[in-house]
Amino acid sequence: MKKYIYVFLVLIACGTWSCKKDYLNLQPADTQNTTNFFKTKAQFIQAVNGAYAPLQGLYNGSFWAMGEMRSDNTSYEFDPYDRSGTNKEEIDEFRELNNNDMVGAFFDASYTGIGRCNAILARLPAAKLDAAVADTIAGQASFLRAFNYFNLVRMFGRVPLVLNEVASVSEAYKVATKAEVAAVYAAIIADAQVAVAKLPVAYAGAANKGRVTKGTAETMLAEVYMTQKKFDLAIPLLRNIIASNAYSLNTDYADNFDITKENGPESIFEIQYIEGSNGLGSDFVDTFIPWDYYDSDVTGFEIANGAQNGWNIPTQDLVNAYEDGDNRKDASLIEFTSDEYGVDLPFIKKFATTSAVQGVTGKNFPVYRYADVYLMLAECLNEQGFVGGGDAFKYLNLVRERAGLAAKSVGNDDAALNISGQDGFRDAIAHERQVELAFENHRWFDLLRTGKAVAVMTAHGAREKAFKKPYWNVNSAAYSNIRLLFQYPLTEGTLEH
Repeated sequence: MKKYIYVFLVLIACGTWSCKKDYLNLQPADTQNTTNFFKTKAQFIQAVNGAYAPLQGLYNGSFWAMGEMRSDNTSYEFDPYDRSGTNKEEIDEFRELNNNDMVGAFFDASYTGIGRCNAILARLPAAKLDAAVADTIAGQASFLRAFNYFNLVRMFGRVPLVLNEVASVSEAYKVATKAEVAAVYAAIIADAQVAVAKLPVAYAGAANKGRVTKGTAETMLAEVYMTQKKFDLAIPLLRNIIASNAYSLNTDYADNFDITKENGPESIFEIQYIEGSNGLGSDFVDTFIPWDYYDSDVTGFEIANGAQNGWNIPTQDLVNAYEDGDNRKDASLIEFTSDEYGVDLPFIKKFATTSAVQGVTGKNFPVYRYADVYLMLAECLNEQGFVGGGDAFKYLNLVRERAGLAAKSVGNDDAALNISGQDGFRDAIAHERQVELAFENHRWFDLLRTGKAVAVMTAHGAREKAFKKPYWNVNSAAYSNIRLLFQYPLTEGTLEH
């Protein structure tokens, strides 16, 4: 049965490089177009840079709302004076409808990136490039396409699977049908495997900072396999990353979030931002600070109170998750008591930085860190079979040791440090991931992947409503329907049969 065909088709049909050849029948030599572009190494590098670009808007815009604020890690500060931020409140409380613009923006940015990758991969075989250069371009485009689809399938389930450059509206109609989830995952895995095979372990030169590497692709592919419960396939990928010696844990956890130390030894992939008037800056610190924080010490400016502030506020559930002596807490949170409500509303320190212009910083966003690899491997090893004192414990405790915490072990006299079996280790990994990777858009996906989303968020929702009710209006429908998928965007309809 046919339903809707909206902007999705137009975007796919008229992507950045997919204009029809007969448009005015002109190819001016001094203008980049589909005839004279995609010829040289410089042009393909420019194109692949363009395939990274949508990630900046996605992480600046809606990813933190859908990947972190959707979970029990963060919520929001109610603003009674500016009610224009209800779209974000709805996401936090599982109340969003299919016309939510934050969700639509996530979908749009993802398919913009996919369309650009499709154009690159379609044009690359005919280009006369050095094999090593062609491999690097193909590896990056394949990774980015897989990464966008991995996010989409986890957020929406069935989505259109577009793997070729679309050059006309009629072609767009043909690809608008939602694919089965299994088919989307098969395409993700195929692209990720290409990326693993073609990407270098590292790049030379500062200009290449931020590009995805073989280790980036292996990390993502391992996470894909873990999502499918194929832990045996994830383990060799994670061991390869460790054996490469390309990464190491920062001695100080806080160094991962120091703007002067970005793309450091622990970074496997982070979204790059540049401060200035170039449109490439990030605004996390302003977005994540309470709207009634009146000091200028954090950002260098007085906060422009309104619905642009007060989001991704750490919950009491997360604050309580930190153990005594965990140095990650002070590196992650800034304590604050709301002037408006008189309650504790800590905010995120990881992204706190000053800038010359308010709301335009060069603060990067971490996607994959080496600590994540250790925790992923520990989880996979435990899922293959609990071994007291085995490698799974080693990798878990390497992360804890850096945090200033005592090791977990079997038969420990301290009940809080004792792990008695596979289920106990699962709980320990879930806890460690929650605090180690807090505010880095992992928590919601972890809850989905481990099947804990409904139970955790139902209990969390009850606590959140009890906490908020004395201070601000709480919608009666909040947390009443813990949906595992976001509604498919109304403006991005597909053909259904």
